[in-house]
Amino acid sequence: MVKNSIGIDIGRFHLRAVQIAQTAEGPRIERVFGKPTRRSTDRPVDMLRALTTEHGFDRHAEVTVCLPHQAIFFADLEVDSAALNRLRAGDPSSLRDDLPIVAEKAIVQVCSTRQLPNGRHSALVATTSTDLLREELTLLDEAKIHVTRIEAPITAACTAVGYNHPESQEGTAVIVMIDESVLSMAVLQQGSLIMIRNIPLQISRDSDMESISRQVTGLLDREIEITWRRLFGVDAQADLRVFLIASSATILPLAAAMQEEIGCQVIPVDPYACVEHDETIRVGFPICVAEGLALRPLLPREAAQVDFLHAHTTQTQDASGLRKELLVCGGLLAATVVVWILGLFVHLSRLESQYTHLKRQIQDVFEQTLPEEKCVNALVQLQQKLDSFRDDSGWLASFQPGRLPPLEILSTLSVHHPTDGNLEFDDVFIAGDSVRVTGHCDSFATLSGWQRLLEEIPGFEIVDQPNPGRDAKTGSVRFTLSLSSRKTVQ
Repeated sequence: MVKNSIGIDIGRFHLRAVQIAQTAEGPRIERVFGKPTRRSTDRPVDMLRALTTEHGFDRHAEVTVCLPHQAIFFADLEVDSAALNRLRAGDPSSLRDDLPIVAEKAIVQVCSTRQLPNGRHSALVATTSTDLLREELTLLDEAKIHVTRIEAPITAACTAVGYNHPESQEGTAVIVMIDESVLSMAVLQQGSLIMIRNIPLQISRDSDMESISRQVTGLLDREIEITWRRLFGVDAQADLRVFLIASSATILPLAAAMQEEIGCQVIPVDPYACVEHDETIRVGFPICVAEGLALRPLLPREAAQVDFLHAHTTQTQDASGLRKELLVCGGLLAATVVVWILGLFVHLSRLESQYTHLKRQIQDVFEQTLPEEKCVNALVQLQQKLDSFRDDSGWLASFQPGRLPPLEILSTLSVHHPTDGNLEFDDVFIAGDSVRVTGHCDSFATLSGWQRLLEEIPGFEIVDQPNPGRDAKTGSVRFTLSLSSRKTVQ
């Protein structure tokens, strides 16, 4: 079954696309598209839509794209094992001072690593920002193109060079790509990337070949010298192989000028060398980046492969997972609060029901006890009635310990009444412990005898000596006697 793959090179001033089919004989280039985007009317979204609607590209093919050169930053860092593991996991926090991108918005991919003699590691990392990546994803969404990978132009170009020129994967080699505004240089060692440089170029469309060659060779000569001293501590060897990627109109003159000025072996890259194609497919603009992007899904996946989309998706899923966990915790907390509040309302409802039932019981007791009273405040009215009953009952019985009941006082006075002398009580007043007796008798001797009799009674004490007087009309002796009564505890 034929599998189609499309690579789309979205550059600063161009848009190029290559469709490759995986056949029994190997990869085969089926379609090529390229167009500049320098004018304001050259809308990339319209060109992307036209790939399937006008130029016959397979809308069901797997699509890989690249970010523009200016959207990617490469850095060669010396890190320890812990920092390297964090970089491989996509954590850019250790690069806070090494990147021109805010660490919180950085998407990091490790291109390659080398073991250093001091036990540390040299890591080549590619970084872009989430904002720039979202811009490209928005553009692709508008064009209704679903992508599976997003990588860097120079790494895609290295894939195309490695497939069409297998000798580039042996020893040390340099891949140089000349674009409209950038000179990209990648250093390979045994097929592994160890250094990438993107250097701005100022080449106008009116520049002649001689000025272009002079600018490129001078810049490249200086960069190779700096890079070799930094990487290996020596000058570049004369047999250094440089694989050159440029337009068909400039590649041969540039190769000759570089070989003459720099003294290295320059190999013009042929993107059709090992890929099946029709002769009508050949175009004048460079297709190595788009070809490398299209080849990527058809080749075995490398361990250190740049894929910003995968890294971005992983970070988004991690953040989404954290947000989901926070939402779950928040939901559980909210549910707990709701259940607690519902419990309070249920408890309050139960208390209100009990209060209503208690009020009904009080009302029933009030109506049964005081049917003649109008109920206004049952508890207060009942308390008032109880207080009134207590005060009234004090005349008949005492509810306080140590006090003689009024009936007992009257009984005691009656029992100890003198049998002779005709002594009678006119009035007996009992108030608490105080007893006042008013009466009359036939003689003072009878009164004195009764007083002596009262003094012998336990719990009675005469507190005010009587001042008796004889009634002039009847001749009887009238008296008022004050006593104190206190119950005797056995």
